[in-house]
Amino acid sequence: MDNQTAVVGTFEKIEEVEKAIRRLRAENIPINSVYSPFHSSEIREALGEPSLGPGRFFTLFGAIAGIATGIFLAVYTAAQWRFIVGGKYPIPYVPTVIPAFEFLILFAVFFSLGGMLWLNKMPKRRLSKTYDKRFSQDLFGIVVYCSASDCDGIEARMEQLGAREVRRIE
Repeated sequence: MDNQTAVVGTFEKIEEVEKAIRRLRAENIPINSVYSPFHSSEIREALGEPSLGPGRFFTLFGAIAGIATGIFLAVYTAAQWRFIVGGKYPIPYVPTVIPAFEFLILFAVFFSLGGMLWLNKMPKRRLSKTYDKRFSQDLFGIVVYCSASDCDGIEARMEQLGAREVRRIE
């Protein structure tokens, strides 16, 4: 995106954004970013993205790692101390459930938090030049990178699609 210009269209209503995304995609105009003040499954659907993201797998792997860690620590502790009571098996099964459950919750939370930070590329030291703080309040934005020769046509198309404001960022 070094030599390309960004065209940012600002929209007021989610219906306008959804319609603009569908029309731009139908015309094979690549959409680089969409800014929204809230999560919207309609926007994700219009972009052709799945409604569920990959963050859920971080939670799953954290939970599996937590269960394995909890069971391992319970078994290791019982084996290390060799508590043999009344000829029973030295590694009890039922008491391993408690640390397994506790580590499941702990690891799932930590993996989810780490996955969220990683997937959102956080912390961001600088915001993108195309970002406008109004996108976090009440407006929506569509960013399209294009060559200098295509920018006029894309700006006109965004205005036709109902953009409140269209600006070009070099």
